[in-house]
Amino acid sequence: MPVNSKSNLLHTNPLTTLLLACVICLTLIPNDVQAQWIINPNIKDELGKETIVAYVINDEGYSLEIYKDSVSAIRGRFSIGDRILGFQQQNCPTYQIDRGTPSNTSVSGAPCLSTDNWAEFIVGYIRYDQVISSPLLAIMNGINITFRFRLENGDYREAKFSLRGSKRILTAVIGNEITVLGQ
Repeated sequence: MPVNSKSNLLHTNPLTTLLLACVICLTLIPNDVQAQWIINPNIKDELGKETIVAYVINDEGYSLEIYKDSVSAIRGRFSIGDRILGFQQQNCPTYQIDRGTPSNTSVSGAPCLSTDNWAEFIVGYIRYDQVISSPLLAIMNGINITFRFRLENGDYREAKFSLRGSKRILTAVIGNEITVLGQ
């Protein structure tokens, strides 16, 4: 091979180089970027009133929704979607934010509300333009939330959601004028 000759790699098509650069960039982006928090403004609550819902769907198709209901309770709903097997009866999922204490009750200590494919927790109440709730504050400032649960057949599952971007979206859902404080 002559000394002045260049490798074929340096003489590739510009389109091939661009595609290669895109592939390299996509492999460097963390997976949880794909699971971004989104606002759905057209959901009706239990009284038929329109409400704004913040939600995220993870790679396995599980979803987490957070919304303010008609009595100013902030609710979090974890759904397993259209799965063949539902939650094990009378067994609320446990949620854990980062390395915090796992919980399977609402902030008031009440058990979750659940059906075969979703479980709902109250994560705070708005009183006088404030929400005093360590779980909600942790969701807004945390990194991940993990749900652990059993299915009807006894199988154990975990579902993890990124909390990246949740603070901005949840502030829009509960109201920009509302202050969230820990207990």
